[in-house]
Amino acid sequence: MGLFISADSNYLAILPGLLAVGLGMGLAMTPSTEVITSSLPADKQGVASALNDITREFGTALGVALLGALLSAGYRDSINSRLVGVPQEAADTAREGLANAAEVSRGAGAHAEQIIQAARESFVDGWQQTMWVGAAVMLALFIYIVVRGPKASATGTVDATEAVTAPATVGI
Repeated sequence: MGLFISADSNYLAILPGLLAVGLGMGLAMTPSTEVITSSLPADKQGVASALNDITREFGTALGVALLGALLSAGYRDSINSRLVGVPQEAADTAREGLANAAEVSRGAGAHAEQIIQAARESFVDGWQQTMWVGAAVMLALFIYIVVRGPKASATGTVDATEAVTAPATVGI
């Protein structure tokens, strides 16, 4: 999503990225939940499901907060050079965020288009930086999992010291 977006692009520019994220989450979340819950006895599966849900929610909240802060910082860093000549009060308001820039542009007269364009371009700059940081974090996590994840033995099974064993199910 960081590659194809620009201040002049539309929704179709980020659609491939959104589809890839949705497909990846759809293919990963259900199987991972199944593995987590089925690795414990039936009477503990509710706890496993709850722990899985809370880690997902915590991770999402933390990710949104961190990436949102990066986006906001990227916006503020990028907009300064684009507001040259804009009255100080309007420029200060525009620096606070995209919605503020849109609002202040309504009363900015001749500087309205400059403020809107500066806000759009700055938001995209911040977005691109945030997407690259997110991609770097995901790459680092992937490398960590590949290097430190469960190791298969020569027989192709997971090493017993790193595996979670599931109890045998009793048939009726």
